[in-house]
Amino acid sequence: MKNVRQMFEHVPEDASAEQIEKTARDLESKSYEPMFLIDAPGFLRWNKADLLAEHDRLVALEEDDDAVMAIDDMYLEDVVEKQLGLLIYHYELLCELREGDAHAWDQIHELLEDD
Repeated sequence: MKNVRQMFEHVPEDASAEQIEKTARDLESKSYEPMFLIDAPGFLRWNKADLLAEHDRLVALEEDDDAVMAIDDMYLEDVVEKQLGLLIYHYELLCELREGDAHAWDQIHELLEDD
């Protein structure tokens, strides 16, 4: 898990508060919300500190946590590992969106067209 924490620490630095808010609003207007195993409230407005705090919360989860118990047929370690992978993927995409990366926005449009 130490290597995973390092991956989280190496995500891009925060965009400006204005860019974070603008991107979140743009995504919300398209009804885009990334899918996670465990709910990540307010994810579209998270910054790097929020992401790191969520990492720490997830690795400290216990088997009897409500979020874990709601997921059938998966062990705690598997749930946490998959959730961490989803978080890092979606957060890196979010960072690209905040930078105005056209390829990242194309990915969002493709996801929305598939729904």
